Amino acid sequence: MRKILIISLFLVSVSVKAQSALSFGWLPKVNLSKKVSSSIKWVNSVEAREDLYNNTFMFSHNLVDVSSIISINTNVYQSFNFGYIVRFKGDEVVHRLLQHFNVVQNYDGLKIGHRLGMEQFFQNAVRPQYRTRYRATFEKALTGLKVDVKEWYLKISNEYLYQFNKNDLEARISPYLGYKLGKRDKIEIGLDYRLGSLLEFEKKNNLWFRTTWYISI
Repeated sequence: MRKILIISLFLVSVSVKAQSALSFGWLPKVNLSKKVSSSIKWVNSVEAREDLYNNTFMFSHNLVDVSSIISINTNVYQSFNFGYIVRFKGDEVVHRLLQHFNVVQNYDGLKIGHRLGMEQFFQNAVRPQYRTRYRATFEKALTGLKVDVKEWYLKISNEYLYQFNKNDLEARISPYLGYKLGKRDKIEIGLDYRLGSLLEFEKKNNLWFRTTWYISI
Protein backbone atom coordinates (compact mmCIF):
# COMPACT_ATOMS: atom_id res chain seq x y z
CA MET A 1 0.00 0.00 0.00
CA ARG A 2 2.84 2.38 0.86
CA LYS A 3 4.42 1.85 -2.56
CA ILE A 4 1.13 2.64 -4.28
CA LEU A 5 0.82 5.92 -2.34
CA ILE A 6 4.39 6.88 -3.27
CA ILE A 7 3.68 6.16 -6.93
CA SER A 8 0.46 8.21 -6.77
CA LEU A 9 2.29 11.21 -5.33
CA PHE A 10 4.97 10.87 -8.00
CA LEU A 11 2.41 10.83 -10.81
CA VAL A 12 0.66 13.89 -9.42
CA SER A 13 3.96 15.78 -9.12
CA VAL A 14 4.89 14.90 -12.71
CA SER A 15 1.49 16.12 -13.87
CA VAL A 16 1.78 19.42 -11.98
CA LYS A 17 5.31 20.22 -13.17
CA ALA A 18 4.55 19.67 -16.87
CA GLN A 19 2.06 21.35 -19.14
CA SER A 20 -1.06 19.24 -19.23
CA ALA A 21 -4.57 18.90 -20.61
CA LEU A 22 -7.35 17.84 -18.26
CA SER A 23 -10.59 15.97 -18.85
CA PHE A 24 -13.09 14.46 -16.42
CA GLY A 25 -15.93 12.01 -16.87
CA TRP A 26 -17.90 8.96 -15.74
CA LEU A 27 -17.29 5.28 -16.57
CA PRO A 28 -20.36 3.12 -15.78
CA LYS A 29 -19.82 -0.61 -16.35
CA VAL A 30 -21.73 -3.89 -15.95
CA ASN A 31 -19.72 -7.12 -15.81
CA LEU A 32 -21.50 -10.47 -16.22
CA SER A 33 -19.59 -13.73 -15.68
CA LYS A 34 -20.50 -17.41 -15.84
CA LYS A 35 -18.49 -20.50 -14.91
CA VAL A 36 -18.41 -22.84 -17.89
CA SER A 37 -16.41 -25.51 -16.05
CA SER A 38 -14.18 -25.82 -12.98
CA SER A 39 -11.34 -24.08 -14.82
CA ILE A 40 -13.07 -21.89 -17.44
CA LYS A 41 -15.06 -18.70 -16.91
CA TRP A 42 -16.85 -16.61 -19.55
CA VAL A 43 -16.89 -12.88 -18.81
CA ASN A 44 -18.94 -10.30 -20.72
CA SER A 45 -19.17 -6.57 -20.04
CA VAL A 46 -20.57 -3.29 -21.32
CA GLU A 47 -18.85 -0.05 -20.42
CA ALA A 48 -19.78 3.50 -21.42
CA ARG A 49 -17.69 6.66 -21.30
CA GLU A 50 -19.43 9.94 -20.57
CA ASP A 51 -17.48 13.22 -20.79
CA LEU A 52 -18.29 15.81 -18.12
CA TYR A 53 -15.37 18.19 -18.62
CA ASN A 54 -12.96 18.72 -21.51
CA ASN A 55 -11.60 22.29 -21.47
CA THR A 56 -15.11 23.28 -20.40
CA PHE A 57 -17.96 21.70 -18.45
CA MET A 58 -20.38 19.69 -20.57
CA PHE A 59 -22.20 16.37 -20.81
CA SER A 60 -21.35 14.34 -23.89
CA HIS A 61 -21.56 10.63 -24.65
CA ASN A 62 -18.12 9.50 -25.80
CA LEU A 63 -18.11 5.76 -26.51
CA VAL A 64 -19.25 2.24 -25.59
CA ASP A 65 -17.05 -0.84 -25.17
CA VAL A 66 -18.59 -4.33 -25.44
CA SER A 67 -16.31 -7.20 -24.45
CA SER A 68 -16.32 -10.99 -24.30
CA ILE A 69 -13.46 -12.80 -22.54
CA ILE A 70 -12.64 -16.43 -21.80
CA SER A 71 -10.61 -16.89 -18.59
CA ILE A 72 -8.78 -20.20 -18.13
CA ASN A 73 -7.37 -21.15 -14.72
CA THR A 74 -4.18 -23.20 -14.91
CA ASN A 75 -4.11 -23.53 -11.11
CA VAL A 76 -5.52 -21.78 -8.04
CA TYR A 77 -3.23 -18.78 -8.46
CA GLN A 78 -2.73 -18.39 -12.23
CA SER A 79 -4.98 -17.83 -15.23
CA PHE A 80 -4.96 -16.72 -18.87
CA ASN A 81 -7.50 -14.39 -20.51
CA PHE A 82 -8.30 -14.40 -24.23
CA GLY A 83 -10.85 -11.85 -25.38
CA TYR A 84 -12.40 -9.53 -27.91
CA ILE A 85 -13.58 -5.95 -27.38
CA VAL A 86 -15.48 -3.83 -29.87
CA ARG A 87 -15.59 -0.06 -29.35
CA PHE A 88 -18.32 2.16 -30.78
CA LYS A 89 -17.29 5.81 -30.88
CA GLY A 90 -19.52 7.89 -33.12
CA ASP A 91 -19.09 6.49 -36.65
CA GLU A 92 -15.86 4.73 -35.69
CA VAL A 93 -15.66 1.04 -34.81
CA VAL A 94 -12.46 -0.29 -33.23
CA HIS A 95 -11.81 -4.02 -32.74
CA ARG A 96 -9.43 -5.19 -30.02
CA LEU A 97 -7.94 -8.61 -29.28
CA LEU A 98 -6.36 -9.26 -25.89
CA GLN A 99 -4.19 -11.87 -24.20
CA HIS A 100 -3.57 -11.52 -20.45
CA PHE A 101 -1.63 -13.56 -17.90
CA ASN A 102 -2.84 -13.23 -14.28
CA VAL A 103 -1.27 -14.18 -10.96
CA VAL A 104 -2.99 -13.86 -7.56
CA GLN A 105 -1.29 -13.98 -4.15
CA ASN A 106 -2.80 -13.91 -0.64
CA TYR A 107 -1.00 -12.60 2.45
CA ASP A 108 -3.01 -12.65 5.70
CA GLY A 109 -6.11 -11.06 4.24
CA LEU A 110 -4.31 -8.93 1.62
CA LYS A 111 -5.01 -10.07 -1.92
CA ILE A 112 -2.41 -9.04 -4.50
CA GLY A 113 -2.99 -9.51 -8.21
CA HIS A 114 -0.63 -9.10 -11.16
CA ARG A 115 -1.70 -8.86 -14.80
CA LEU A 116 0.60 -8.77 -17.82
CA GLY A 117 -1.06 -8.36 -21.19
CA MET A 118 -0.76 -7.79 -24.92
CA GLU A 119 -3.46 -6.13 -27.06
CA GLN A 120 -3.99 -5.53 -30.76
CA PHE A 121 -6.28 -2.83 -32.24
CA PHE A 122 -7.86 -2.97 -35.70
CA GLN A 123 -9.83 -0.25 -37.47
CA ASN A 124 -10.79 0.58 -41.07
CA ALA A 125 -8.32 2.89 -42.84
CA VAL A 126 -5.99 2.81 -39.81
CA ARG A 127 -2.94 0.58 -39.51
CA PRO A 128 -3.04 -1.98 -36.66
CA GLN A 129 -1.95 -0.75 -33.23
CA TYR A 130 -0.17 -2.80 -30.58
CA ARG A 131 -0.05 -2.27 -26.82
CA THR A 132 1.37 -3.98 -23.75
CA ARG A 133 0.25 -3.39 -20.16
CA TYR A 134 1.09 -4.38 -16.60
CA ARG A 135 -1.21 -3.94 -13.58
CA ALA A 136 -0.77 -4.59 -9.88
CA THR A 137 -3.90 -4.73 -7.70
CA PHE A 138 -4.18 -4.71 -3.90
CA GLU A 139 -7.46 -5.75 -2.24
CA LYS A 140 -8.23 -5.80 1.50
CA ALA A 141 -11.41 -6.53 3.43
CA LEU A 142 -12.33 -3.71 5.79
CA THR A 143 -13.71 -6.25 8.29
CA GLY A 144 -11.93 -9.52 9.02
CA LEU A 145 -9.60 -11.44 6.73
CA LYS A 146 -12.01 -12.01 3.83
CA VAL A 147 -14.93 -10.21 2.20
CA ASP A 148 -18.28 -11.65 3.24
CA VAL A 149 -21.78 -10.71 2.08
CA LYS A 150 -22.85 -7.20 3.15
CA GLU A 151 -19.24 -6.18 3.83
CA TRP A 152 -16.97 -3.48 2.39
CA TYR A 153 -13.48 -3.80 0.94
CA LEU A 154 -10.78 -1.52 -0.42
CA LYS A 155 -9.06 -2.06 -3.77
CA ILE A 156 -6.19 -0.07 -5.26
CA SER A 157 -4.67 -0.71 -8.68
CA ASN A 158 -1.63 0.73 -10.42
CA GLU A 159 -1.16 0.13 -14.15
CA TYR A 160 1.27 1.04 -16.92
CA LEU A 161 0.43 0.87 -20.64
CA TYR A 162 2.81 1.26 -23.58
CA GLN A 163 1.60 1.67 -27.17
CA PHE A 164 4.34 0.65 -29.59
CA ASN A 165 3.25 2.43 -32.79
CA LYS A 166 2.88 5.80 -31.07
CA ASN A 167 5.72 5.35 -28.54
CA ASP A 168 3.19 6.40 -25.90
CA LEU A 169 3.41 5.54 -22.20
CA GLU A 170 0.46 5.93 -19.81
CA ALA A 171 0.20 5.38 -16.05
CA ARG A 172 -3.00 4.76 -14.10
CA ILE A 173 -3.84 4.76 -10.41
CA SER A 174 -7.30 3.66 -9.27
CA PRO A 175 -8.60 3.53 -5.68
CA TYR A 176 -11.97 1.76 -5.28
CA LEU A 177 -14.39 1.07 -2.48
CA GLY A 178 -16.27 -2.18 -2.97
CA TYR A 179 -19.37 -3.70 -1.36
CA LYS A 180 -20.45 -7.34 -1.64
CA LEU A 181 -24.20 -7.17 -2.21
CA GLY A 182 -24.76 -10.93 -2.22
CA LYS A 183 -23.07 -14.23 -2.96
CA ARG A 184 -23.14 -13.55 -6.69
CA ASP A 185 -22.77 -9.81 -7.09
CA LYS A 186 -20.77 -6.85 -5.85
CA ILE A 187 -20.38 -3.19 -6.71
CA GLU A 188 -17.29 -0.99 -6.84
CA ILE A 189 -17.10 2.80 -6.92
CA GLY A 190 -13.99 4.92 -7.15
CA LEU A 191 -11.67 7.06 -9.20
CA ASP A 192 -9.62 6.17 -12.25
CA TYR A 193 -6.77 8.66 -12.78
CA ARG A 194 -4.80 8.38 -16.03
CA LEU A 195 -1.64 10.29 -16.84
CA GLY A 196 -0.90 9.90 -20.54
CA SER A 197 1.84 10.97 -22.95
CA LEU A 198 4.48 10.47 -20.26
CA LEU A 199 7.23 10.55 -22.88
CA GLU A 200 6.05 13.95 -24.15
CA PHE A 201 6.38 17.38 -22.54
CA GLU A 202 2.64 18.05 -22.56
CA LYS A 203 0.90 15.41 -20.47
CA LYS A 204 -2.73 14.26 -20.69
CA ASN A 205 -4.70 14.12 -17.44
CA ASN A 206 -7.91 12.09 -17.38
CA LEU A 207 -9.89 11.64 -14.18
CA TRP A 208 -12.86 9.28 -14.30
CA PHE A 209 -15.48 8.45 -11.70
CA ARG A 210 -16.00 4.71 -12.14
CA THR A 211 -18.95 2.54 -11.08
CA THR A 212 -18.84 -1.20 -11.80
CA TRP A 213 -21.45 -3.83 -11.04
CA TYR A 214 -20.11 -7.41 -11.06
CA ILE A 215 -22.69 -10.17 -11.50
CA SER A 216 -21.96 -13.90 -11.45
CA ILE A 217 -24.57 -16.31 -12.81
